[in-house]
Amino acid sequence: MDFRTGRRTAIAVTAALTAGALLGAAPATPAAPAAATAPTPTILQTGLPARSFSDPTGVNDNGVVVGYAYGSQGNDTSAIRWNPDLTPTTLPPLSGEDFAQALGVNDANLAIGISWPASRDRYRATAVRWAADGTPTVLPPLPGDQYSKPTAIGSGGAVVGVSSNSAVEHAVAWRPDGTVVALAPLPGGTRSEAVDINGAGVAIGRSSTGSGTYRGVIWSSTGTPTPFQTGPTGGAGDVPVQINDAGTVIGWADRPQSTGTVRHGLVRSPDGAILDLGANTLPVAINGSGTVVGQHQPNPTSSQTSAAKWSPTGTLTPLPLAASSGAKSTAVGINDSGTAIGYSWDGIPARQYQAGKIWAADGTLTDLDPTGTTNTTLFINNTGLVVGLSLFRSAGSLYPSHLATVWRP
Repeated sequence: MDFRTGRRTAIAVTAALTAGALLGAAPATPAAPAAATAPTPTILQTGLPARSFSDPTGVNDNGVVVGYAYGSQGNDTSAIRWNPDLTPTTLPPLSGEDFAQALGVNDANLAIGISWPASRDRYRATAVRWAADGTPTVLPPLPGDQYSKPTAIGSGGAVVGVSSNSAVEHAVAWRPDGTVVALAPLPGGTRSEAVDINGAGVAIGRSSTGSGTYRGVIWSSTGTPTPFQTGPTGGAGDVPVQINDAGTVIGWADRPQSTGTVRHGLVRSPDGAILDLGANTLPVAINGSGTVVGQHQPNPTSSQTSAAKWSPTGTLTPLPLAASSGAKSTAVGINDSGTAIGYSWDGIPARQYQAGKIWAADGTLTDLDPTGTTNTTLFINNTGLVVGLSLFRSAGSLYPSHLATVWRP
């Protein structure tokens, strides 16, 4: 079997650091350069009066955004593709089913997602791939399983994800013709999941045992599993997060220290060498040249986390906030031009407390803070189009309404 497919879709990652002391002195956070003028946000309309709220889940380099729309009932969703002119197209569920969500898109405008009938919920769904014209194709589970979910798609149309029954998940790949193929766990593993795929058809994910011990795994283009890293894991395992087209993988491992385990960000080169980014670091995204963004803990005596960027050789550059802000921050995406995106927050990092940020390659900060809203960034493509959410809270409402939003460069 061969899954050489091309550039994979972006994947959003939620990050949290384990408390602990840093190894060595942390670089001081520099003052931010003069802030740039924020681009005007554009709310993406769903075209569905009964489902006016929306969440974006991916963007490609053509400017196509995908996600889903919903109303007052969160399970009753419609998959949406927003075209480059920002007009919405509803992507239909599979024949005989009622609801759908789009979860990613490649540069050939093929979208992936899930579909399910009203008698079930989205956790018991079937994977689907939509052609550029919106025609859905089922991506079935493995024989003996009932459900399937995609996590990433390559430009040639191959997809990775999971197949599951009521108890166990299995990592799978779907060929461009929709045929499902099992991706074997590491020796001793009983369950697994695949989370990303690159242009050479190399997939990443994790494999675990019945006792709950998990290890990161890399599958070659022919499906052969290899451990993400062979160093110490502290008994808590390691997790790869994203792979670029050069084959460089980012992830993390929980490693032992005197007070317990501490999270270390890791970068694995194509030849298997591991670069340790240090204690209390967490890489979230990598671009084509190997520049990584995520978050770190700059002060060994504080749990405060800050957005950071690492060069391909591991040099850390803090991504600053405005001088008036004492908030925590993280970076969640970076494009091939070196423009990074992320958000800051005070208190807990729930979306209703986030404030979106853009950091240019030279460190220039842009705050995305339209009057009357809070917002967060999720994706950036190679043209600089930023995709995220605007959040509006009505009087007396505990939770804000989500509206998919783009910021044009």
